[in-house]
Amino acid sequence: MSFLAPLYALGLLAVAAPIIFHLIRRRPKGEVPFSSVMFLTPSPPPPASRRRFDQLLLLLLRAAALILLGLAFMRPFFRQDAAADAGEPGGRVVVLIDTSASMRRGDVWKRAVASADAALAECRPTDRVAVYAFDRTVRPVLGFAEADRLEPHQRVAVARDRLTQLTPTWGGTELGRALVDSAGAILEAGAGGALARGKVVLVSDLQQGARLIELAGFEWPAEVTLDLRAVSGDGGNAGLALLTDRPDPEPGGTAAPFRVRVTNSAGANQEQFRLVWDGVNGPAVEAYVPPGESRVVKVPRPPAGGPAPTLRLTGDAHAFDNALYFAGARRQELTVLFLGADAASDPAGLLYFLERAWGETPERVVRVVARKPGDPLTWDDVRAAPLVVLAGSPSTESTQVLDRYLREGGVVLVVLTPASPALPALAGASDSAVEEARADRYAMLRDITFDHPLFAPLSGPQFSDFTKVHFWKHRRLTDQHLPGARVLARFDDGAPAVLEKPHGKGRVVVLASGWQPADSQLARSSKFVPLMTALLELRGGRAATGVTYRVGDRVPVSAASGATTVHKPDGTAVALSADANAFADTDQPGVYVLDTPTGPQSFAVNLDPTESLTATVPVETLEQLGCRLVNREAESRRTEAERQQQNTELERNQAVWRVLLLVAIVVLLVETGLAGWRTRSGRREVATP
Repeated sequence: MSFLAPLYALGLLAVAAPIIFHLIRRRPKGEVPFSSVMFLTPSPPPPASRRRFDQLLLLLLRAAALILLGLAFMRPFFRQDAAADAGEPGGRVVVLIDTSASMRRGDVWKRAVASADAALAECRPTDRVAVYAFDRTVRPVLGFAEADRLEPHQRVAVARDRLTQLTPTWGGTELGRALVDSAGAILEAGAGGALARGKVVLVSDLQQGARLIELAGFEWPAEVTLDLRAVSGDGGNAGLALLTDRPDPEPGGTAAPFRVRVTNSAGANQEQFRLVWDGVNGPAVEAYVPPGESRVVKVPRPPAGGPAPTLRLTGDAHAFDNALYFAGARRQELTVLFLGADAASDPAGLLYFLERAWGETPERVVRVVARKPGDPLTWDDVRAAPLVVLAGSPSTESTQVLDRYLREGGVVLVVLTPASPALPALAGASDSAVEEARADRYAMLRDITFDHPLFAPLSGPQFSDFTKVHFWKHRRLTDQHLPGARVLARFDDGAPAVLEKPHGKGRVVVLASGWQPADSQLARSSKFVPLMTALLELRGGRAATGVTYRVGDRVPVSAASGATTVHKPDGTAVALSADANAFADTDQPGVYVLDTPTGPQSFAVNLDPTESLTATVPVETLEQLGCRLVNREAESRRTEAERQQQNTELERNQAVWRVLLLVAIVVLLVETGLAGWRTRSGRREVATP
């Protein structure tokens, strides 16, 4: 029960009046005849402590009448019926809570849950409520469709219960995508129904590293508002970020130190930090980083041969982003088979540049073995090779071996040159000669498929320009030469330049021009080494450097590598399917280990460096991107006015005060009748001799 005028409760103090009167004034029970009292001294009534309540029923009736009158003036009503009787449709509310890694600081997550719980408590039973959690992705905790299947009084209770089951993850913060999806969910929930206002309640630390790019091209709906419930951490924060994962060797052949950026947030109390390797005895690297700035620090590599090292930052109050993980230094020794007539010392041939495409690194060494196209091949020659380069016509026996190699997951690169213009009979290819294309000056590449693993390393805007790579000669391929092949790049005359044809578990890649100087400038361009490296990794996957992956990234896993299980940093094991080409369950930082037939291979996953940028984003930034922010004071006044209006209407409809007044009148009539009867009864007792 609620009251429209609760201040009238002060009138209930009047109930004390009958009690006091009953204590200080009591009528004698009888009369004793006496001749004269003029010579007697009057005596006051006995103290109240010696009094006892008399006429208790009358006292209760009089007190009850006063209480009923006070309650009637307070105008009571039952709020439980307010939502049902109000007649106004509820709004659509999405509580969007940030579960990214930056929410692990101090008590930020605890305060975020409390803030989200308070937002849910403010919802009315008629509101349609949904709860979403986000980091790199947006996940429904309680969607509108599921909430609509619940009773109105159950929605908020279920949402609050599921809210307590959430925990922060290690993912980055895609705030823009989360806001767009939340606004879209509100619009979708209102489609086909009555137009009602919607509100997104954002509970987040609003850290500066949050990505907002998706808001730039989104038109914020006019009927949706954004209610910010920012929760920020106490003090500053410092974090680590690796600048490069494959540094060039220093003079003398020694590996260069790691270059690490240490970032310190503005307003931090600490500015002196240390960088140390876990489990490695050695001096720490000092890092002085003033608040609001960053510094690049060179950290010597730990000794080789030990376990996978971890670099830690000490001196920071929040440790969630103070570690960098590196995979163990297991060096790969790979053999590439070249089938062609070129001499290794001939700078005009393919082999000369192929041997120089892969430099020796601490993680990998590549050896090129050259054979004549007509030389017989055995299964042992090609079984472990990650790549076979074919620049000639192999024998029938060798073709059968290569066919088996492809079916087992191998990769064959067929290079068409003037000396070998015919496709080998692999993967259903026609063994007829390919005609030479006519070019006035030169050809260039266009329509490049940058989402393919072969060109993905060159997909960045600083690498994707192929206009300076000229092809003087090339061969013209058609669909009849390699049926079912996918074109990965074309020449500017429309002819296919790079094709791929799956065959079993492997693939055939055809290059319609060579990289030797007589055919093109490819070997002498900056694109050659990344392309050759990508070809090398099509079968065996990327070398286990383990320093470029971030939480949430998809790690390429080639089916040909034979990997069966991935061991996560927390000790859990995830089985890989036979046709898996990537591992996507990188949900925590640390070192992951792949079980392969050739031994364990590891890769490292690190936290997104932007999670260390914990300074709060200005509210004006969201307004400039089009978000319609809620005026909390105006919203509070409007909500209070609506609540008061509903209460008044409800109280008017229920009219509980009339019932209370009627009962008070009845009680007063009973009290009057009882008091009169007691008075007449007392007089008869006195009149009796």
